[in-house]
Amino acid sequence: MVSSRPAVLAVGAIMVDMVCRVPRLPRSGEGIVVQESHATVGGCAFNSANVLRQLGAPHELFAPVGSGIFAGFVQRELDARGLAAPCFAERDSGGCVCFVEPGGERTMVTLPGIERFFERSWFQRVDASRFCCGFASGYEVEGTGGDAIIAFFEDHPSVQFYYAPGPRIEGVGADAEKTARINALHPVWHLNDQEALAYTGCATVDEAGFAVAAECGNAVVITAGAEGAHLFEGGRHVRVPALPVEVVDTIGAGDAHLGALTAARAAGRTWEDALALANRVAGAVCGVRGATLPDDVFAQRGIRL
Repeated sequence: MVSSRPAVLAVGAIMVDMVCRVPRLPRSGEGIVVQESHATVGGCAFNSANVLRQLGAPHELFAPVGSGIFAGFVQRELDARGLAAPCFAERDSGGCVCFVEPGGERTMVTLPGIERFFERSWFQRVDASRFCCGFASGYEVEGTGGDAIIAFFEDHPSVQFYYAPGPRIEGVGADAEKTARINALHPVWHLNDQEALAYTGCATVDEAGFAVAAECGNAVVITAGAEGAHLFEGGRHVRVPALPVEVVDTIGAGDAHLGALTAARAAGRTWEDALALANRVAGAVCGVRGATLPDDVFAQRGIRL
């Protein structure tokens, strides 16, 4: 049964994350022995959609599953979580090697797959009338299929676009035409403090937030780890604090934040309430290993939309 509540469209990637815990990152030409490793399913769209599912928010995960070794692993994990995604046979799904240092910081090396090759024809299966908003990350927008993703939101202006450039912010930003098309949609930008400073060249988060807001003509959310999240909207700047958390790793925290934020906004919550919820969910993800919070742990935390 399709919910009558406005839904969120999660556009992007489902990938296999190979998480490697290391004492430190290797220098150029050096070899480092991994202390511990495991494989799990990740990807920006998957991680965010998993939070939407856990919050009970209507959504659709529109992230391609390919064919190959990674794709088989992905499909098993989707089935286990009760999530569905479209399948295309042209390429294998992508992967990501995540190096986690003792302090919990993660550094990623991405192995691109089918998620970088969206096609406009794929979106014919999407009923845009169901969605009040949708999001996509810089990884997919930067790729060959980025034009198809942008075109979908251009064709459906009633679907508010949340743009999460992530670590590829400068790669996408180097394409002036693509960036102009994105900002013409008046998207809500969702990025972290490091990304905002790198993209704008500003000295402070305040300056960067207002600069991006002027560029996109809409709200900008900048996450800042333990400090919480900054909102730049309508000429105002509000910081919503985060609760203290013992960080295990930061993998997937930004994705979880985006999923919770869009779920709350789709449900009609104020920006401040939505960011408080998003901070709480992201903090909970930082407190466990990997990019997603297990369902039993999510339930124990008593997190509600």
